[in-house]
Amino acid sequence: MKNKIILFILSSAVFFIPLSNGIVYAKANTLAELRGELSSLKKQQQQNKEKQNLTKSQINSAKNNIESNQNQIQTNQQKVIAATNESAQLEQEISSGKEKLEKLVKTYQISKNENVYLKYVFDATSYEDLVYRYAIIEQVMNYQEEQIGEWKDKIAYNAQLKKDLEAKEKELQQQIGSLNQSIDKLGSQLSELNDMTQDIEAEIKSIQSSIDFYVSIGCKENDNLDVCLSVSGDKIFRKPLTKGTITSSFGYRIHPITKKKKFHSGTDIGVAEGTKVYSIANGTVSKLVKKSKCGGNMVYVQHIVNGKKYTSTYMHLWKINAKLGQKVDSNTVVGLSGGGKHTASKYGGYDTCTTGAHLHLSLATGWYEKDYFSYSSWLSHLINPKDTLKLPKSWSSR
Repeated sequence: MKNKIILFILSSAVFFIPLSNGIVYAKANTLAELRGELSSLKKQQQQNKEKQNLTKSQINSAKNNIESNQNQIQTNQQKVIAATNESAQLEQEISSGKEKLEKLVKTYQISKNENVYLKYVFDATSYEDLVYRYAIIEQVMNYQEEQIGEWKDKIAYNAQLKKDLEAKEKELQQQIGSLNQSIDKLGSQLSELNDMTQDIEAEIKSIQSSIDFYVSIGCKENDNLDVCLSVSGDKIFRKPLTKGTITSSFGYRIHPITKKKKFHSGTDIGVAEGTKVYSIANGTVSKLVKKSKCGGNMVYVQHIVNGKKYTSTYMHLWKINAKLGQKVDSNTVVGLSGGGKHTASKYGGYDTCTTGAHLHLSLATGWYEKDYFSYSSWLSHLINPKDTLKLPKSWSSR
């Protein structure tokens, strides 16, 4: 299975996790091939939903098993309490029975003494009466011994029952622990499946948008898309802003909120909201994203610089000035910077993944949504904008 990477843009950073989806994204050269990619994604979307439903069912089953185990533990604990109380009561009965038995034993012992026989003789109305009295004493003594034996057996049974129930409770608690671990794993799996579903849905929308774009500019089903797109070439990259200061670099960094090491997909440039954002080279606007919950307004531009294909991305924009399919150059304003009070969710805006006013600039080799379509492919094509554009730490002119 191929690994697919789900994209997250958090607090001006782009993060990713590996997921298996089994789809290989091939380069689409024509509209017909692009539609084929769309069909494959829709099939994957259906399969993913089936996996989600199965995982939810497994989570519910595990939760039901936990509830059943907890109920059984509670029932067994009540049995342990009942057995403990019964054993205590039997101990008292045995103690009382022993006193009675001791008296009977003494009587039994005395009954073998000749003097006692004489006493019985004197007390008995007849010899038959004496024999009867002796037999009755012996029967009562034997019965009492049997009763105490039964009590002891019951106490031993209760003691073993308590041990068995305690062992069973330990086993059930271990099962509950294992079930909770399974629920955690299934929960993580479901979370990944949910993220993958969102990613696939975004990909479906993205490819459909690309299809609509190519149709709008007159591409036929079997026309070469490169020829249809006709991107103007350029020789150099230019800065996206007339002034700015780099506040966070491309690559792994400590996340400003979670304080954990995460991957950052671009270069953050601190600048006041409403600052003009320029295309970094000649190109064609290939994709627009409006009011994304994570990334805000975004513009994607396809370039050819020194004969090589690139895709630049401008995130956390306050406003988008460009239009889909528009031919742009380095003097074209594609949008106005945002990321602060006008767009950030902490100020009541829609963008949850920004900590302050800035421009997030990403740069990838190849044409995103033309040469490749998945986020994982986009991530694998990313390069460092700072190095490629030769950006200083700060600047005040383009």
